[in-house]
Amino acid sequence: MLEKVVLELGWEPAAEEIEELREGLALYQVKLESGMREKGEQGEGVVYITDRPDAVREKMGDEACILLFLTEENRKLEWGNIPYAVESLEGLDGDFLGKVYQRHRGEPWVILETERLVVREMEEGDLEALYRIYDQRDAADFLDGLSEDRDEERAYIKDYIEKVYAFYGFGIWMLEEKSGGRCVGRAGFHMREGFAYPELGFIVAQEDQRKGYCLEACSALLEYGFRELEFDGVQALVAEGNRASEEVCRRLGGTPAEKICWKGKKCLRFVWEA
Repeated sequence: MLEKVVLELGWEPAAEEIEELREGLALYQVKLESGMREKGEQGEGVVYITDRPDAVREKMGDEACILLFLTEENRKLEWGNIPYAVESLEGLDGDFLGKVYQRHRGEPWVILETERLVVREMEEGDLEALYRIYDQRDAADFLDGLSEDRDEERAYIKDYIEKVYAFYGFGIWMLEEKSGGRCVGRAGFHMREGFAYPELGFIVAQEDQRKGYCLEACSALLEYGFRELEFDGVQALVAEGNRASEEVCRRLGGTPAEKICWKGKKCLRFVWEA
């Protein structure tokens, strides 16, 4: 995981500092110090902020981490392989640039931390943990279930990381114990067709239930959703008879808004509003 930004906003034209970029191919460069916590590896990376990404890649290689600087000329072109773009340097900080670099390296973002949990993005290495978490009755009531084919599910995880997290800026995340790094569940937000508000979804592995993990994570996530994601409201659907999930929603301050039938399943809709 990226540990810190060494040079946060020391904006200097890269053309004055780097021989390979003297033609002005990158407007700016930002040096980052990265480290894989679990492996103890350390290294230095660079984010190139450029309006000419093809030229940077020609000079620096296809593995260059690029943040696209939009101009009137290049905004008309297709840049589907570059997930992030900016129109100015205003508001950029080390946290954002670090996340751009993490996305480039395929490292999961840490969304937030609670007293006992780290809420982070899913990664391919979570495959077996997901099957353990979903090994319970009614696990996929209102969250997508898992494929019986592990290779198919692995491909889905990769697609979800690349498209859902990057496009929406949120999704269903992993709940990881701080004490041992074990994944105990999932929680986060997703969009459900036909509803205006993003939906809070959560599931905790059977052996880790009744420990307060769900309430702890979801309380922090609701605060994050309203504060950081600027949601106007959040909803949750609870299957009829699922008293545990209903109790979680009530304790989180959710208002029972209505009883509905979703795809043949009776449920109670809870709502939180800003």
